[in-house]
Amino acid sequence: MPQPHPVLADRGFYLGPLFRQAADRHGAVFVTLDRPLDVRPDLGVSLSYAVLAEVVENLSGRLWEAGVRPSEQVVVHKSDNVDIVLLTCALSRIGAVPVLLSPALAGPVVGQLVGRLRQPWLITDRAKLDGPLKGVEITVRGTLSVDDAPGAEPLEKYAGAEPPAPVRLH
Repeated sequence: MPQPHPVLADRGFYLGPLFRQAADRHGAVFVTLDRPLDVRPDLGVSLSYAVLAEVVENLSGRLWEAGVRPSEQVVVHKSDNVDIVLLTCALSRIGAVPVLLSPALAGPVVGQLVGRLRQPWLITDRAKLDGPLKGVEITVRGTLSVDDAPGAEPLEKYAGAEPPAPVRLH
């Protein structure tokens, strides 16, 4: 049976390694953010691709340690910031299925959309839980937060967790 050409065997757009590939090609290039990352405010607003790749890998370790596993759906609904993209890449890196919901959605709409999923995780923040999601019934496997949101497990709790090997689901 013929084998696919090695160049063609890995064709595709995979979010998990996106920032690592950017770091390998342009590691010293800086990205200037409009505000610090909610997941790592200590890093400031001027970050290299190498630092962003490390953030993605670190987040994947935290998510894995929190219990997120391959093929599980994870809703990301938090205040607008570039770390939504970093969380998405970290989720993809461990084989989870990111479900991105616009930060502008009303709480009841979020509740309806989450209700259509198969027992997803939720990644959110204090602003959403104390704001639009307050009083909205949402059934999830677990709630993780990028900050100190009440009733959610902070991702910070898992700081220092080793990132697992990347998982690619087909």
